[in-house]
Amino acid sequence: DANIAALVGNEQVGEGADNGDLPSYVSAFIEKEVGNDLTSLKKLDKLIEQMTESKMQLEEQVLTISSEIPKRIQSALKNAEESKQFLNQFLEQETHLSSSINSHLLTAQPWMEDLGAMINQIEEIERHLAYLKWISQIEELSDNIQQYLMTNNVPEAASTLVSMAELDIKLQESSCTHLLGFMRATVKFWHKILKDKLTSDFEEILAQFHWPFVAPSQSQTVGLSRPASSPEIYSNLETLFCQLLKLQTSDELLTEPKQLPEKYSLPASPSIILPIQIMLSPLQKRFRYHFRGNRQTNVISKPEWYLAQVLMWIGNHTQFLDEKIQPILDKVGSSVNARLEFSRGLMMLVLEKLAADIPCLLYDDNLFCHLVDEVLLFERELHSVHGYPGTFANCMHILSEETCFQRWLTVERKFALQKMDSMLSSEAAWISQYKDITDVDEMKVPDCAETFMMLLLVITDRYKNLPPASRKLQFLELQKDLVDDFRIRLTQVMKEETRASLGFRYCAILNAVNYISTVLADWADN
Repeated sequence: DANIAALVGNEQVGEGADNGDLPSYVSAFIEKEVGNDLTSLKKLDKLIEQMTESKMQLEEQVLTISSEIPKRIQSALKNAEESKQFLNQFLEQETHLSSSINSHLLTAQPWMEDLGAMINQIEEIERHLAYLKWISQIEELSDNIQQYLMTNNVPEAASTLVSMAELDIKLQESSCTHLLGFMRATVKFWHKILKDKLTSDFEEILAQFHWPFVAPSQSQTVGLSRPASSPEIYSNLETLFCQLLKLQTSDELLTEPKQLPEKYSLPASPSIILPIQIMLSPLQKRFRYHFRGNRQTNVISKPEWYLAQVLMWIGNHTQFLDEKIQPILDKVGSSVNARLEFSRGLMMLVLEKLAADIPCLLYDDNLFCHLVDEVLLFERELHSVHGYPGTFANCMHILSEETCFQRWLTVERKFALQKMDSMLSSEAAWISQYKDITDVDEMKVPDCAETFMMLLLVITDRYKNLPPASRKLQFLELQKDLVDDFRIRLTQVMKEETRASLGFRYCAILNAVNYISTVLADWADN
């Protein structure tokens, strides 16, 4: 049986033994190998030999396994024991080390407290020392300015004030309020002294040029004339202009720029440079004198008066600013354009005036429409003639304010509809202006269609310089509504002419539709 089991295989024999069916496996094996063929009995010797060999191999494997497994188990147990010993050693070391550290911390605690107190004292002393250094630095600069002024060395005094203003800027993040207050008060003190002195001297020099040039001919005959002492005058003008430029930093620190309410959405812009501010001062006084209060020149129905005045002032001073002031700015490496800076200062007067006047005439259609017309004419000349950039604050920002803009849109619609009523009721509405000139009028466009398209062009020209794109889109919606309204009017007239479909007016309507469609298609491609 053992030999047969070895030959059949461990798995089958094991299963047979477990199931108690070993004889069946043996019978099946003999049946398979010998069967009913008696000649197959010759294989028995070979089978017995194979089974014996298999039995010996199995016994060797059993013996080998029986001897190796206990050794492996013993080795694993030994390793586990050693690991346990190492772990116990580490735990003992950890306990000892932890105890040693705790003991050291207890011993060092008083030292740490003393050291922490000393460090706090050192840091406080360092802060006091830094505080005193700042005060000393401020006082040193202040003494230097005083000495320069005593010796009439204004350029060095101005340069020193620039250094003091830069220190003020560096201190802005400090929480030392008293130091900041002392710094700002010192800057303000010396800035006022220097500004007053330089302003007075600068105004005296400007007076020699008969500044400002309030008459158109004055800028040509007086401001740019060359008296014998002109080189010295121009030299003094340049010196004082440059010294005032140095006060720009401190002036911006101390002066809050005048700004219109946020609802006008004016673009951010730097302060006007100090010397140009001084040059603008007499014109600002004249503007406020004539166009504010109860003066006869301050008439709300005459916006063209102050708009024309500002344009004239810009024109009067352009040559002087370009030829005498701009070279000074270029020499010191400034990127400021003297003429545009001057125009920007005058423009703020106009914007303030508009912001004050518009609420007073908002619901008078004629006055409001007149104001808008004059403002648009002013803007056109300001940009085209004087090169004022559209990115600067301008009157269109005031007209873009919500309340004012909605009123403008309403008035524009009202007058456009009135114009459409007028053009369609005209006797020449369906007659071509160029009916007698075939080369000019191939499309036979009636007068009403041409006038209507001109109306759309005029509206586009009026709103095209509005800064926000959203405002332009609202005007575009108005134009679309007008086109649709004109279509409805044409349809109504066409229905009246259906009985005479080859009549003059019916053909004129078809020509009008063709013309308007063609022009709108051209606009869409452009």
